Amino acid sequence: MMKRVRVSVFLMLSLHVISVYAAQDLPQDVAHERQEMIKNVGTSLPYLSQGFDLLKDQNIVDTNFYDFLEQHLSHDEREDEEMNFDQVIIQAEDILITNMKDTFFKTLTTAINYDKPLDQFDDPIFRHVMLYKDNMQDIVILWFNEWSNIQEMPVVNPLYHAILINNAEITKMLIDKGFKPTIKNGQNLLVHAVRKNNTEIVKMLIDAGAQFTIRDKHGYTPLDYAASSENTEILKILIYAGAHVNIEDKDKKTPLHFATLYNNNTEMVKILIHAGAHVNIEDKDKKTPLHFAASSENTEIVKILIDAGAQLNIEDKDKKTPLHFAADYNNTEIAKVLIDAGAQLNMQDEDGKAPLHYAIIFNIKKLVKMLIAAGADINIKDKKGWTPLHYVAFLDFYNTKIVRTLIKKGADVNIKDESGTTPLHCAVYCDNNGAKKVSMLINAGADVNIKNEYGWTPLYYAALKNKVEKVKILIAAGADINIQDESGQTAEQASDDKKIKAIFKKAHASQARSHCVIS
Repeated sequence: MMKRVRVSVFLMLSLHVISVYAAQDLPQDVAHERQEMIKNVGTSLPYLSQGFDLLKDQNIVDTNFYDFLEQHLSHDEREDEEMNFDQVIIQAEDILITNMKDTFFKTLTTAINYDKPLDQFDDPIFRHVMLYKDNMQDIVILWFNEWSNIQEMPVVNPLYHAILINNAEITKMLIDKGFKPTIKNGQNLLVHAVRKNNTEIVKMLIDAGAQFTIRDKHGYTPLDYAASSENTEILKILIYAGAHVNIEDKDKKTPLHFATLYNNNTEMVKILIHAGAHVNIEDKDKKTPLHFAASSENTEIVKILIDAGAQLNIEDKDKKTPLHFAADYNNTEIAKVLIDAGAQLNMQDEDGKAPLHYAIIFNIKKLVKMLIAAGADINIKDKKGWTPLHYVAFLDFYNTKIVRTLIKKGADVNIKDESGTTPLHCAVYCDNNGAKKVSMLINAGADVNIKNEYGWTPLYYAALKNKVEKVKILIAAGADINIQDESGQTAEQASDDKKIKAIFKKAHASQARSHCVIS
């Protein structure tokens, strides 16, 4: 058992060393830091770093190194802290690079001679061979000479690893040796080359017959990834080679959806449209590329799509238009482009909200002014019956300026929502500038005695919420202190605040004096 363990330790350590050997020209401060880390790695380091001769030990190669190492280190005695087994490899690199580089070929040859079964996706032999740059060609040739069935191993295909580390030289060598650009289990190597942004390897794979339509495990094609990147050259290569520009993923998104969703590359969008991409194609949520572009910050892409015939008022499954998206994402400049192009201002989504509702809710004051100036309906109701004035009166972050603007434009100060609530009721709830909003609405003609469906007046709301200043304003404006709600309760009875009780007491006394004078 000990021989087997020792072989495992050496193999993994030597392979790890090879993977980092090409990067050994470290900055002095990093190298010094590593040396300092090595000083206290624990009692295992001397044992792990001494090395073993696989040819001499004549044992089966076992790459299950980490399980053993974790167990072995658990018996180390350290006073300061428990040793992280992953760190041993990292901390021992400098020592191992010096002492073990020349043993790599012995390790590999022994693995081949003992017919080591490479049947795991992350097998360290494949992974580290592909990372070892100094003798890459010799290693691959050795493999072909000794292992005739290497192409029949779909999961650990060396071509996959060569692409994964962006090694065009080995990729070409493997393709020339007959490796196919698509692994048997359906894994599309072209996808990996595109994701690695390697134009040269992409060309090689296409020339070798790589298929454009095979998807990765996420359901995406090479063209989807290319459209999501910044590499216009790869996009052109794929399209020129015959990739379908309107191919849909599992969510019915096309490359043009991805181009507008994931990057700000206007050239990418132009290339796709020029190649025949449908600008009004919908994904499973009925979103078009213009919906996604409206949620970005690239006004140029929006203009390109509009010029190409994108429908301005198309609705997604939630009945949101691109203008809704611009408002949702605080994109005032894009909203302006859409408005100038003729986007309808008052289209309502499934919640009944128009773009003006969202501009107000998200406190986009510049867009609020723009929509009002463009002619948006200021009395438009959403599903619960709230108008823009309801929201402005209710929300704390709005001052009286926008209230005044809406009133001047003709906002109805007594309009009710589905429960009978008016903007004045909403202003009573508002803390910041609430009293000023109440006064402004009253001066604009708001009915101080208007009731909601429960029979509550603005005064009842104010008393219930203990809004002392607003109670004073409403009573001074003529609010009837004797009005009862549906349960027969007055505003005075709704409050337990001593100050408010005193205000009502004073109001009753004033009312009594008035009756005496009249009598």
